[in-house]
Amino acid sequence: MWLSADNIKVTLKSGVTITGDLKELVTTDHITLIIGGVESIISMDEVSSIEQMNSINSEIQGGKPHKLVYGQYQITDTKQYPDSFVLNIGDQKITMLLVRGGWFNMGYDDRHSWSWGSEPVHRVLLSSFYVSKQLLNRRVVDYIQQKKKPNTSIKPFGTYSRKVAETIINQLASETKLPYRLITEAEWEYFAIMPFAESVFSSQYIVEWCSDYYGDYLEKEQINPQGPSSGNTYVVRSYSPDNKKWKRQKRASTYSTKYGGSEATIRIAISADSITLK
Repeated sequence: MWLSADNIKVTLKSGVTITGDLKELVTTDHITLIIGGVESIISMDEVSSIEQMNSINSEIQGGKPHKLVYGQYQITDTKQYPDSFVLNIGDQKITMLLVRGGWFNMGYDDRHSWSWGSEPVHRVLLSSFYVSKQLLNRRVVDYIQQKKKPNTSIKPFGTYSRKVAETIINQLASETKLPYRLITEAEWEYFAIMPFAESVFSSQYIVEWCSDYYGDYLEKEQINPQGPSSGNTYVVRSYSPDNKKWKRQKRASTYSTKYGGSEATIRIAISADSITLK
């Protein structure tokens, strides 16, 4: 069963509940519902929770909620965004690809596989965002850090230090005056199940930093999750070209090479609403 954005139940902080069809969700500002053919705009400051009514109705009618299956999704954001744009950094070009927001079932659902570690499967709603087609390479990083003699290598830049990765992102955001950031784990997994994503991933096994602290998942719906608010380790994600599966691991803020493993690379993201192109 595919997820649907229809029949949304919004509970306000006042205790009032409102149901309707979802037209638009801007998580930092408002949600727009169609109620009886009329648009109703609700400030997110007033919202306590948002639920999907099809699963609620199933429970009310005595039926069993449908089983969530990893990898299923339904795009809900139909705003007019460019499919891509190019970010110029020195003499290098980074292509930013649009990933349209929507519901998806996050979490690998084969509990016999220790390596994936993102169960239980749970529903997540994401806003539209752009993600870099390329990992930041060494030459790009040197340009961002304003080194006088940039590295000539275009191999992906990797680091064992989460602080180094965050510093590079912050320098990029400061230079461009746009809120570029590390991709969240939910965004990474959503992007990874898009039909075009496989052509983006390297033919080699590469580990990528995510913005989230590492933590356990709960079997409940979430909107634009950012991960735990604190922690001692961070999430890294990777794609295995051998079995076409995605892997979840945790890394300390400064990862010791004595544990083995590769340096983690950087893929940047930015909210689609943050981009205004002429």
